[in-house]
Amino acid sequence: MSLGELSVPSGIEQFIGSEELFFSTTDRRGLIRSGNSVFVRTSRFSLDELTGAPHNIVRHPDMPAGVFRLMWNRLLAGRPAGAYVQNRAKDGSTYWVFATMTPSAEGFLSVRMAPQAELFDEVKRMYKYAADIELEAVKRKGMNRREVAQFGMEQLELLLAELGFASHDEFLTEALTTEVAARGRLASATYARPRAQGPIGEVLTGAGALEAMLADLVERLESYRVFSDRLMTSSTQVLDIARRLDRTVTSAQTASARVADTAPVLHNVARVMAAPTRTAVATLEQLVPRLAALRSYVTDLRFRIALASLHNDMVAAFAAEVVDGIAPPTSLSEVPLLCDAVHESVLEMSTRAQQVNQALREVVSAVAEAGERLAEFRRFLGQWRILVMRNRAEDALGDLMQPIDDEFTASWDGMDMLHALGKEFEASAVPFDVEALEAQVTRIRANAVGSRDAF
Repeated sequence: MSLGELSVPSGIEQFIGSEELFFSTTDRRGLIRSGNSVFVRTSRFSLDELTGAPHNIVRHPDMPAGVFRLMWNRLLAGRPAGAYVQNRAKDGSTYWVFATMTPSAEGFLSVRMAPQAELFDEVKRMYKYAADIELEAVKRKGMNRREVAQFGMEQLELLLAELGFASHDEFLTEALTTEVAARGRLASATYARPRAQGPIGEVLTGAGALEAMLADLVERLESYRVFSDRLMTSSTQVLDIARRLDRTVTSAQTASARVADTAPVLHNVARVMAAPTRTAVATLEQLVPRLAALRSYVTDLRFRIALASLHNDMVAAFAAEVVDGIAPPTSLSEVPLLCDAVHESVLEMSTRAQQVNQALREVVSAVAEAGERLAEFRRFLGQWRILVMRNRAEDALGDLMQPIDDEFTASWDGMDMLHALGKEFEASAVPFDVEALEAQVTRIRANAVGSRDAF
């Protein structure tokens, strides 16, 4: 069977083991340059057939074009991409993978694994809907391939929003981190080869050590995921408090104007206390974009850590196959490329960790400033309330007093929440030892080159 005579999907779906990892590299045009034994076995093509062929040789016709547009948009921007992908083998059988693609010096490298996360079922339903509306767009609107891909991408983004994801980046991070977590610590377990000696044994030992370092970061960032979700919820509550306080000042000023002739001091105090509350409102409103930026940094940091962990697993898989005699020693030539990808992720992690910590410091500062202004405002509001009683103005102010009293009480809750947030932020700095990670990656790379040359 030639490459141009692929069979139609047979309806038979292949089982992919949770421990298996697919690997391939392509040039910038998407032509396959290399592939590992799992890719060859599952695709049912020989390595010679795959080499030089476009990677979409295994593309399943049911895949929405919008998925690939999302991936290529990220790749062409120099960013790693990922997606759930259904592929078609040479014999017409199908298989699903969660695929990651990473730009490299000579093109792109891809590591793929069997989907296991609960999110996968929802994604399959989403793909079916997207594929159907893309087909409808071709039939009814006469869209060309480029237009269909753009339309499909837009529809997928809408569907992701319905699933609760603020962006494709958030979805991609959630998918990758949950899939990596579902695999577990395979580099130190499935790929462990105690009998391995010399440089290749050091590669496996180093991959296990790096995996432990990354796993520690993954666990820490999982708590950050929960933390960032709480931050967004808290920011909404804080903004609500800010706006309610602003209304309180307006109500107090309106009330004071009613008795300005008999109690001018009330009007003066109400006018003065507008300054700190305006500052508090402005400061609290600034928390919203700062918290959004913080969440974005945390999202990207989680993605990079999970991607580095997957690439490290691939390193261990290559080494284990060589030890077992499944793959030739020449396959270790791919390990330096994977190490370069891990190193790039480590550098990005370092940058994002610095951004997270800086954003945390800015949030702590803003929370402290808002707290001080809120306390100042409450003092003025307390003085104003006392002056109302001294001037026996309650009856004259009538229905305006109760809303003011309610907000005065509620402001205590706002103060407590701000103080709690401030303390939590101060204890949330991300410790990141970039030198230790880089040193471990360098050792793995050197041992892989030494092991390859030793055979």
